[in-house]
Amino acid sequence: MQRTEQRYPYFRIENNGRPQGIAPTIHDIAEPSRHMVGAIPCGRPFSPSPLSFSSVYFRSIFMLCILASFLFLPLSVSAHTLANNGRITGQLLDGTKKNAPLAGQQVTLQEAQGANSRDLSTVTSDTHGNYSFANLSTDKTISYAVYKQYQGAQYVSDVVTFANNPTQQVNLTVYDATTSTAKIAILQNTILMHQPDAQKDTISVSEILSFRNLDSHTYVGSFDTSKGKPNTLRFSLPGNARNLTLGTGFDGYHTAQVDLGFATDAALPPGITQFSFSYQIAYSAATYDFRYVNVYPTVDLSLLIPPSLQVDPGFLTNAGITNSGNDSYRLYKAEALLANDEVHASLAGLPTQNSSTSAGTILNTNIIWLIVGVLILLAIIAIIGYLTNLRGRKRAATTRNRGKQATSATNVRTKQSAKVHKEVVSATPKDREDALLQELLSLDKAYESGKLSKAAYNERRAKAKARLRSIMSEQEAVRR
Repeated sequence: MQRTEQRYPYFRIENNGRPQGIAPTIHDIAEPSRHMVGAIPCGRPFSPSPLSFSSVYFRSIFMLCILASFLFLPLSVSAHTLANNGRITGQLLDGTKKNAPLAGQQVTLQEAQGANSRDLSTVTSDTHGNYSFANLSTDKTISYAVYKQYQGAQYVSDVVTFANNPTQQVNLTVYDATTSTAKIAILQNTILMHQPDAQKDTISVSEILSFRNLDSHTYVGSFDTSKGKPNTLRFSLPGNARNLTLGTGFDGYHTAQVDLGFATDAALPPGITQFSFSYQIAYSAATYDFRYVNVYPTVDLSLLIPPSLQVDPGFLTNAGITNSGNDSYRLYKAEALLANDEVHASLAGLPTQNSSTSAGTILNTNIIWLIVGVLILLAIIAIIGYLTNLRGRKRAATTRNRGKQATSATNVRTKQSAKVHKEVVSATPKDREDALLQELLSLDKAYESGKLSKAAYNERRAKAKARLRSIMSEQEAVRR
């Protein structure tokens, strides 16, 4: 799985762990040329030569340049001082050792402006953990932050500006590292399913987890296998998950796909740390079993599902309708989950690529029986009319062969009745319609069980639906 680069609100963390700010192009302050005096260019110095008109002229220009430099130098220095009199001081503290000062550690100041940033300066903390950055620009559009890589974890201070004060105090607290997950739990896990995409047969899912580290050490994961199985922070994903996009908390760290999800070497300092990511679930039928394996002990899990879907939540509690943004969702909750507990939610009513076409061909049972009744009534009327016409012919026959004609008429009636019965049975659309409906149901079951490929399923289903539409058209024509 490829690592997706994300951004902090102000700083971006690259693979080397150094945060890179979101700030515009930084314009370096150019140093004056050694052939410049103050702010006025005066040309290169030259060797003395015999007095002449030209030499006197150039000497005069040279003296004027020197005089001008003395006049403008205080103004130039004053402006430069006003623009670069910012100062940041702070102290590097070890939170694991009750905020003891950390001496001899490198601390880096980063400058950010607009969409660009740069590392401005790196200093070493003194014996009391103090550090200082001077001669900083006080431009209100520029922000600063201090950061430090310590024992595999990255720490970034609050962002400050010189908008109100040219001197700022920015302390940075770091923690000793641990590889133990014994004191890690999830306070809140929110899983939000968005409206299914019928064109792609996918559901987009957003997930936000708030971890709580109860230790006084920072948990630092690692993909190193030299000492056995990698010790990493793990996240669960349901079956058929794809297109994973990382969000908050993963910046500057590595991720990799593992069984039932993915893992990262991200750090968890003491306190609360939030992670967010999103992915898509692929489905192939109108139903889907959402299965989620809980990795760490979880205080509260919330599952939000669109109201358009039918849900069997299993042991999850139905907490009613809730709003997220401008949309409404059904909220299902679980509390006090243990590691490796499984959450199941069976979804039904998922739209598929053929759902709109199928909806137009599946008829209501009452309508089907009404059509069948009308067809039977029409068949009876046709039989009565046929028999009435047959009797009229018999009365027009001559009386000479009455007995013979009566016998012949009886045979004719018998044959015609059998023929009519055969026609009624063979011409009744109900049998053909029921057979086609049964064929459609059999195709759906065969496709869901994997016995038919999607291409074969769509082809046979389309043919069956075409025949069904033909029968319905015949019925409509008879009715008219």
